[in-house]
Amino acid sequence: MLISAMHMCDRVKLRKALGPDQGAWERSVAKKALLEGSTLGSLIKILERQNVDHADIAYLRWIKDKRDYFVHRLFHEGAWPGEMDEHECQLMRRRLIAIQLWLERGERNIWVIFKRAGFVELDLLSDGGLLAMNMGIYDMIQDDVARMNVDDGDNI
Repeated sequence: MLISAMHMCDRVKLRKALGPDQGAWERSVAKKALLEGSTLGSLIKILERQNVDHADIAYLRWIKDKRDYFVHRLFHEGAWPGEMDEHECQLMRRRLIAIQLWLERGERNIWVIFKRAGFVELDLLSDGGLLAMNMGIYDMIQDDVARMNVDDGDNI
């Protein structure tokens, strides 16, 4: 979800990776490829250099730690179903459910973090969903709006 959110938001800049002479589609494809090739830690570092609150960065790091534990360490503890008794299976199930809840909340909270940073505008829907709009669209059309205003002045 972090890659999808960072890719969608034009206000999240990847200055070194994307040249200014590429077309919009090429920039989008290149941005997505760069984001997908990055580690979660490096994505968080990119956001650290943006207008993202320190508490939100700390939260993303906390989520990253939970994800890293699940991916890299959980099963190194000998947590294999055939080797665990009933009590150990119940504890593992609770641990996995907790990790699932943390990661699902983190996925939803990315959009709230991006809203606070001014990357997106959010509309919360009655069914619990949300609609996110890329605020960078405004940045991209400012020159067009300025030209339209000048043109309107010339036609008066």
